[in-house]
Amino acid sequence: MIHICFGLHDGNGKYSKFIGTSMASVFEKTSSPVTIHILHDATLTRDNRKKFSELAEKYNQHVKFHDVEELCRDEIAFLREKLADKINSRFSIGAFYRLLIKKILKTGKIIYLDADIVVNLDINELWQHDLANFPVAAVPEVDATQNFIITNKFLLNTGFVKVQNYFCSGVIVFNLDKLDENFFYKGAQFLADNPACESPDQDILNAFFSENYLKLAQKFDSFVIIDRRLNLPVKEKIYHYAGQTFGLDRDNPYDTLFIENFAQTPWLNAETLLNLGETFRTENDKNSLRVQWLMKICSEHRRAFFIEPRNIEVIKKLFQIQEDEPIIELRNQNSLKELIIKMHEQRGQKMFFIFFENYDYIMEILVKNGFREHRHFLNGLMFMTREQSGYTYSPPERSFIQSL
Repeated sequence: MIHICFGLHDGNGKYSKFIGTSMASVFEKTSSPVTIHILHDATLTRDNRKKFSELAEKYNQHVKFHDVEELCRDEIAFLREKLADKINSRFSIGAFYRLLIKKILKTGKIIYLDADIVVNLDINELWQHDLANFPVAAVPEVDATQNFIITNKFLLNTGFVKVQNYFCSGVIVFNLDKLDENFFYKGAQFLADNPACESPDQDILNAFFSENYLKLAQKFDSFVIIDRRLNLPVKEKIYHYAGQTFGLDRDNPYDTLFIENFAQTPWLNAETLLNLGETFRTENDKNSLRVQWLMKICSEHRRAFFIEPRNIEVIKKLFQIQEDEPIIELRNQNSLKELIIKMHEQRGQKMFFIFFENYDYIMEILVKNGFREHRHFLNGLMFMTREQSGYTYSPPERSFIQSL
């Protein structure tokens, strides 16, 4: 029996469908018996619980529900005491549920998957790895991102963890027999002592195990955003749709892979289709307001542009960029520093259009440096069609997925 675990905190009731899609992808690709363990809290609705059970029954597989708040009262209380500010403002408490696997399931081996995972291979291939004396098995992030790893992480900047050892926590094989009984408490305390950690569960796991884990091949945690950027075909891999990289582009094989698995779940129903139609209408209204807003800001500010070199010529033509409108080329981390300097120099005088598929990453950096989105900078990709840009970014389609 293969054992797989998901953590679930579903504040608005729309998160469960992603776990359902990941479950369906597992069931579709394996003939091995599987038991899914869902570590949940009171946010799991009766309807979603029923859908999880229906999905497992459809494939003649098994699902078990573990109420974390009931089974781990002391641990949850400790967590809320130590990390109250982070849980309320930055992190979902569900991010910590994977750290309670030892408490709940006690012994043996178990695979943990994030909700944004689609398994496009037989999960038994991962299950067969012998962890021996290793407490965990995972894919180093430098491999998962194919050397596009973001290195400005607290654990890396401080030298606490070596770049080549820092691993992703979206796909983890746990050897529960090798985990310390007090691992959860030690992990929560570590995060409380190091508030600069950006990724709570991942940083805790790396802090404790980066020097002692079984390194898995890249195909067991492959980042979709990177494979798309490199124009790689869909293969037999475990795909990680980190950053909400789902969409409805029928010409995109990664979107197709996600939708094909979502279509196997009970969450694809009449209500889903009605929600989709309403979201299309809402997005159309937003687009009209977006055009009005763009006309207004361009009348108040001159423009500046932050663009990847390969896209400069096409964007120059589309936006009719003038000679006196500056362009900063996005080549490396130093380009970001140059952008910030220019934005400080031109504060209030120019609106900076950002053309980069991982816009949220750039936005977070700019906000930390005191700039405001829609006042000092904005996402230039929202004004381009996919045919014009060739980018994978498509905010309307992703918002449709979120609304389902």
